Amino acid sequence: MRRVASTAGAIEARSALAGEGIDAIGGARTIPSMIARQQTRWIGSRGVPDEYGQPKTGGTSFLGTPKNHRALLERRPLSPDVFDADGSWRAHYKFPVVALSSITNRVTGVVLSGAVSSAGVIALVGGAEAVPAVIELVKAQSPVGVAPLKFALSFPFVFHTLGGFRHLVWDATTKGIDNASAKSTSVALFGASAAASAALAAYTW
Repeated sequence: MRRVASTAGAIEARSALAGEGIDAIGGARTIPSMIARQQTRWIGSRGVPDEYGQPKTGGTSFLGTPKNHRALLERRPLSPDVFDADGSWRAHYKFPVVALSSITNRVTGVVLSGAVSSAGVIALVGGAEAVPAVIELVKAQSPVGVAPLKFALSFPFVFHTLGGFRHLVWDATTKGIDNASAKSTSVALFGASAAASAALAAYTW
């Protein structure tokens, strides 16, 4: 009974403090400043609030926060941001080929959806012959750009199709998901997609 009463009292106290815009951990603070504090990233020991080293309020001792919590925070290693914050967008990490293949698979899906939707809109507005007419117009206006354009249209289709088959194999057999296999299949996926797209661009339309 005593434990239940103390817990209930702690909950009521924290609710009252929150209603008055007071942080139960560190003392008086307004709600806007609490939100701003949550959006702050401390680097090393700079700017770590003193309140992080203060004892917790009653009813929270079961959390087991060490007394040297602030000192531990100061020594905590921090990973650098993925990109520089000064606008240069210089990556600190190399994207592995597996991540690139995953991103490309999603991007090609979006491109395919947009291309099919655009072709559908053109056909609805201009009739069944509108899409072939647009293709012939592009070929007549820029003969030099036909091959690169065909490659650009073929690559999303080929890559997304082959990537879909790879996912089907993963789902059906649970094989090839390890890091080494995923890396090798990603390299093969890019190579096969480029070769097949070049072949389609050379021998179709």
